[in-house]
Amino acid sequence: MRVQQTAIGLACAALLAACGGGGGGGGGDNAGEGGMAQSVSFPFPGGETLAIPPTIATIELKATASSGGEIAYVSNTPGTCSVSGSTLSLLKAGECSVNANQAGGNGYAAATARQLFVIPKQPQAIRFRNPGKQPLDGTPVPLAAASSLGLPVVFASSPPAVCSVDGSSLHKLADGLCIVTATADGGEIYETSKLERTIPIGTAAAPELTFSSGYRSATLTNENGKVEQGGGSSLRNWWCDGWCDLRLSADGSTVSNTYSWQQEPPSGGWWHTWAQIDVYAPGVASKSTAGNTAEGMRIDAQSELRFTLGLNQEWFDSTNNQVNVDLVLGHYNRKANNDHCNVTLRATFKPGSAELTNYTIRLKDFAVVDGGCELAELDPWVELQDYPIVLVSFASTEGNVNVPSTTAPAPNYPTTVNLKGKITLQ
Repeated sequence: MRVQQTAIGLACAALLAACGGGGGGGGGDNAGEGGMAQSVSFPFPGGETLAIPPTIATIELKATASSGGEIAYVSNTPGTCSVSGSTLSLLKAGECSVNANQAGGNGYAAATARQLFVIPKQPQAIRFRNPGKQPLDGTPVPLAAASSLGLPVVFASSPPAVCSVDGSSLHKLADGLCIVTATADGGEIYETSKLERTIPIGTAAAPELTFSSGYRSATLTNENGKVEQGGGSSLRNWWCDGWCDLRLSADGSTVSNTYSWQQEPPSGGWWHTWAQIDVYAPGVASKSTAGNTAEGMRIDAQSELRFTLGLNQEWFDSTNNQVNVDLVLGHYNRKANNDHCNVTLRATFKPGSAELTNYTIRLKDFAVVDGGCELAELDPWVELQDYPIVLVSFASTEGNVNVPSTTAPAPNYPTTVNLKGKITLQ
């Protein structure tokens, strides 16, 4: 009896093959005809990118039949991929369809399994740094972008009432947000790559990016970015040692971290305490320790960091009430001593009040710290353009070591960082 597949069945089989699930079983139209049914197992062969001519990428096909019989391979798309024996040659980008056939015999019916997959082009990337906010005047703005493969880059702009592009020169026509697209056409071998930059002109402001809109718990932002505490003392190995307290306010608006030194201060000599809150970018919970961290928030023309911060009155009344704000980037380097290091930009400011207060820090006021992870000649603006912000850290430069708590049993010298509401970039 001849078994016919319905149109729906064929469509489902094609879909499974496209997802790498078409390698099992088989039979095809001839299953069960002239002998015992057999199956063909055909592992998914996709994943290889197109090679750069004159090199041709090849894949060794490895199908097997339950009968143990020999497999013959046939390309259903010979213009895209060809077969010689069990070697599949990837000729150009596109869909490749291959059949693994077992002709039957020795008491078995013929059987076929099919794989359908896409041959991708070689990847490329564009580096296009935003020139930043521009005044509305007649001076053209030079645009610079480069393909990772050295291919030509073409610029286009919109909307036409706000700006226009002539070659690599941007002309400013009116107040507004000018969107410039840099495109590198990859042709038949490489992917075409595009990168957009939004350039504010005249009175226009860069779009606001929300790093965090608030907190769903003491350890998580509304955008599922991790929140974690830091704190300690030079006299206790720089760790919390049970003296840190990270909590969310009763109304859910403010996350606080307190490090409390709970011994009488030592007499003489330098010593140091600190408290810190790290807020990760939306959906991010950690930094990579194997290379660059791809996850995080990327800025475009944004030029300011905005947040609401407060501190406890004891720390504010002390002599060491400055705050370090760190932008920890996805740019990673392993130092000569094997320490993991992410490039960090820092700005330091002195709060004007212990109360929760809105602050704005210009991104151009951030500088590279910690020796740039032993990477030479880093430019902060270039780093911000090329790598995502993984986390923002708020920490005491030096904690409270001389003003005791007015409420806790002595001895207690608290340093508290309070963060309320949104953290944004604009």
